[in-house]
Amino acid sequence: MTLMLAMVTLASAQIRIPETSVSFDFPNGGWKYLQTNKLSNETVLYLYSYSAEDVIDSSGDTIVPFMRIYVRKNYDGTVYDLAYSRFMVQPFQSLDEKLHKNGVLEYLGAYTDEDDGKDYEFKMIYVKDRKNNMLEIRLESSVDTFEELEKDFDDIINSIKTDN
Repeated sequence: MTLMLAMVTLASAQIRIPETSVSFDFPNGGWKYLQTNKLSNETVLYLYSYSAEDVIDSSGDTIVPFMRIYVRKNYDGTVYDLAYSRFMVQPFQSLDEKLHKNGVLEYLGAYTDEDDGKDYEFKMIYVKDRKNNMLEIRLESSVDTFEELEKDFDDIINSIKTDN
């Protein structure tokens, strides 16, 4: 499955997240698959990075916007349960929160990275699929480059589909 993800052309092709009923696409292109990390038998992480052009912040540093898909298999809790447990691992400031009618929980959040001292902003959703998998999908960039990528982030989030 990992090889299949790596071979997919990442522009407007629906990409199925392995062992889930969730798919998405990159409507505007410009993204590449980086890697899959198996964190445990029940948890897998998929990483993509923005590669259409260099993204430079206000201090001249190159920023690598990314998409992280955290999949927790056989999850019996709610979207709020997973959101809380993930928050305890990676705290952030919630700037906006929405619960959609289909049960999707969406966040706009920000945090300061202790290593580089930069501020980062992200859009993140939690969705549970029919296979009892819970997914956290997060699209992130630095605060001062977020606005130029926000439409792309929204387009990706709006492309997410579940076969429920």
